[in-house]
This record gives sequence, structure tokens and C-alpha cells, in this order.
Amino acid sequence: MAGQSAPSLATRELALAQARTLARHGRYAEAEAILTDARRDAVPAVPLLDLLARVHAQQGRLDEADAAWAEAERLAPGGGEIAECRRRVARARARRTTRPAWPYAVALLAAALAAALVVVLLVPDRGEDDPSSPRAVPRPVRPSSSPDVLAEMDLGVPGAIVRRRPGELSVTFERGLFRDGVRFSRDGRAVLTALGERLRPYATRVSLTLIGHTDGRAVPPGRGYATNTELGTLRAAVVREFLHDGAGVPAGRVTVSSLGAAAALGGGGSPARNRTVDLRISAGGQA
Repeated sequence: MAGQSAPSLATRELALAQARTLARHGRYAEAEAILTDARRDAVPAVPLLDLLARVHAQQGRLDEADAAWAEAERLAPGGGEIAECRRRVARARARRTTRPAWPYAVALLAAALAAALVVVLLVPDRGEDDPSSPRAVPRPVRPSSSPDVLAEMDLGVPGAIVRRRPGELSVTFERGLFRDGVRFSRDGRAVLTALGERLRPYATRVSLTLIGHTDGRAVPPGRGYATNTELGTLRAAVVREFLHDGAGVPAGRVTVSSLGAAAALGGGGSPARNRTVDLRISAGGQA
């Protein structure tokens, strides 16, 4: 996150969440408009470029998809999945230009794109990753090898409260994870480290939704985030990066969100208790 201001990060996080939701419902033009605006207003980043490329590819705009992926590769060279996406696009374009019978070429193109992009819109909410780091490049989402992955998981660590619900695990914390702003407390870092160790064996088999909380007090000026919603989103993004680094959870399997003060615990609660993030864990790509 070095060299990137909090406002641009928060803007990008919110834009990615909105664009992903629209794209999943087939509203590609609206998703593209949001991503284009965010690309212009915020610091360029691999997650944003990757989602934009996937939206282009879903529309059959292969040249534009490849251009966006090429820019992402320049920011984070050596990323295997983006390189593979570009190879598949290149093969699809080659088939399109070499086959004389256009119906057959179109069929091949559609098949190639389906194979390459079947999980296109389940992947990209990766805004918190440093754009200069190869860690920002997403990994492919694959189905869980076991339908009972949630039943296998034991996330019971001191300081964490785990509840089993139909289709998901809910993890909350006895104390706030953050000392203030987006800086972890010592206990918060410790409990997340322990949780990450339990989560590591399942990191590529589950998806996470992280919900950032704040108290109901107005954000003081000069903090780098204008609203409680931005602060909550940043807290969720910081936890996502922590679990990505410490537990190997692919950033593309994690969605961040916040309702700011509207989701304050206990109708407002103590400031310390609301400096936290909740986790919702589901199997495969269902988060």
C-alpha cells in the first residue's frame, strides 16, 4: 500500500465491489463505466485492470481485454493467471482470423472464452494488493474438492467466536482488531495470525466476505478517509491483505464491504468493540 493514499484506495475498493456485482448480473456496460471512472480517478492497480479485462472478454472485445491485461502485467510481471488469460485470448484471436467459415470460428471463439473465463466474475475484488507486487495477480477460482469443506474446518482460536450457519461459517471477535484507524492492535494481530494458521489448509477451497465495522462517531478531518463507510471498507481490505499474506488466501476469493456506522455493533457499542471486521466463510466460490 506504500505510496497510495487512503482516499484512492477506498474509492477503488467501492468501485470494484459495485462493478463486480453489476458484472455478475450481466450488466457489463455499467460495470465498465464504473471501472473506467475508477481507473481515471484512482491509482492504477492490477485488480481493477483484471476485472476490466474480464468484462471486455465477456463482451467479446478481445483486443481491449488483452490491452488491459497487458497493463496489469506491466504493474505485476510474472503473474501466471493473467499470462494464461492472454495466451487464451491470443489463441482465440488466431482462430478467428484463420478460419474461413465464420460460424465455425465464432463457435471456437465462444468455446475458448468459456474455458478461459468460466470463473471470470467470481474472481476480482483485489483492490488492497499493492499494484507493484506480484501478489496482486489473482489465482483461478476452482470448485471445492469436498462439499463438506466447512464441516472439516476448525477455526476455534482464543479471541474468535465461530458460529455455523447453513452454507457458511461466521467468525466474529471478542475484542476489536484495530487500535485506531486501520492499525491493528496487538491482540487483533495475534488472533488473526492464529485464525490464519487454521484457515491455511483450506485457503484455496473457500471464499470469504469481510465486513468492516466502525462506531457511530463522525470521522475527524485529516484522517485520509472521509466517512465511516470508507473506514470500514479499508479495515476489511487490511484484513484481506493480512490473510492473503499470512494464510495464503487468494485475494480474488475475498470480498470486502462495510456499512460504516449503520452496522455498528450493539447499536453503537463502545468505540473499541467496533474497531473490527466480521468474516463470512463459504465453500468454493460462493462468497
